[in-house]
Amino acid sequence: MWNQISRIKLKKLDGWLLFGVLALTGLSLALLVSVRSQGQDEIPYLFRRQLLYALVGGFLMASAAVMSPRVHFGLAYVLYGICVAILLGTVAWGSIAKGAVRWIDVGLFTFQPSEPAKIGLILALARLTTDKKYDPDRLTHLLRAIALTLLPLGLVMAQPDLGTSIIFATVFLFMVIGAGTPPAYILLLVSPVIAAITSFHILVFIGFILTLIIVAWRMKIFMGLFVFILAVNLAISAATPMLWNHLKPYQQQRLITFINPEADPKGSGYQIIQSKVAVGSGGVAGKGLGKGSQTQLMFLPEQHTDFVFSMLSEELGFLGASAALLLYALVLFRGFRAAQRCQGRYTALVCVGLSAMLTAHIFINIGMAVGLMPVTGLPLPFLSYGGSFLWTAMVSAGIILGAQFRWGDYTP
Repeated sequence: MWNQISRIKLKKLDGWLLFGVLALTGLSLALLVSVRSQGQDEIPYLFRRQLLYALVGGFLMASAAVMSPRVHFGLAYVLYGICVAILLGTVAWGSIAKGAVRWIDVGLFTFQPSEPAKIGLILALARLTTDKKYDPDRLTHLLRAIALTLLPLGLVMAQPDLGTSIIFATVFLFMVIGAGTPPAYILLLVSPVIAAITSFHILVFIGFILTLIIVAWRMKIFMGLFVFILAVNLAISAATPMLWNHLKPYQQQRLITFINPEADPKGSGYQIIQSKVAVGSGGVAGKGLGKGSQTQLMFLPEQHTDFVFSMLSEELGFLGASAALLLYALVLFRGFRAAQRCQGRYTALVCVGLSAMLTAHIFINIGMAVGLMPVTGLPLPFLSYGGSFLWTAMVSAGIILGAQFRWGDYTP
């Protein structure tokens, strides 16, 4: 592998993307030094574990960077199949933690298969939608992409893991748009979600249906498709109460808490309230590493995983949080820019999917920390403690770096 690296023209290396990834990972390690998880002895343990994860992730990122897109193009469906098989095994034999079956115990650590499955889905969708026989203007072809997505998404929902399911759906939407799917079909895809949300208020729902009619008329959608879209939305709105009852009690409570966390400040609303307090108490420059009261006195739960941004904001303040956001903006900009510059459609769509995945994680996690999104348990890329998603994020960065090594390489 290292011989291959030496042959690559390093001037093609996207130094800005690499800097963003390494800076965020280093910031994560700095924050973990100050974490008091279960006493003083736990501090070096978390740091050492994350350092090991980061070193392994760096190796994986370098390996992905030197891999030609032609390699993972040829293996896309194989990797997808392996990921689906492991997800099936997780549902059947995975380790139970916090009421969910999301992990496989491999001895030294627990592994979450749904994380690499995100990359597996992205590669498979990119290959499917860039196939010469794939026509984005044909609804039957779009249904193939939907089926490809629903299989891993359904297995993740069965764990259950609502947050990761949202990531799968977001990646799918970005990629079919990037593949050239007509706006009418995009409207068909997103309108049921809006119908489900607005169905709780009859006037809002009527307003949505009227807006849908106007949009469909302006887009000149043919009558048969519009009637189908309208029927689907009406059916979804009628079925929403049943879908709500199908959610697990803790999932229902998370959504209720998101709307009004103060209704249960010592119960389901505790996390969001403490997170907002931590974010606000940091001020401009923060309280300093290891000096955040919400963090050090353990008022803030899951401080090094789900709510790591809250800990960052408290200890490093507005300036530290802004620096992290700028680093994320840099990483995402370079990722989507890579998609624009790649000559091959497959490689471009892979970059779109990977960048969309990271975007969704960042948006949902930070929104969760400041009370704008419900608590979903999604980690923050490069900052949250843990190996599975860190490796997935670093492999994603490596694939994007590899695409930029080969701007002009043709892939289907």
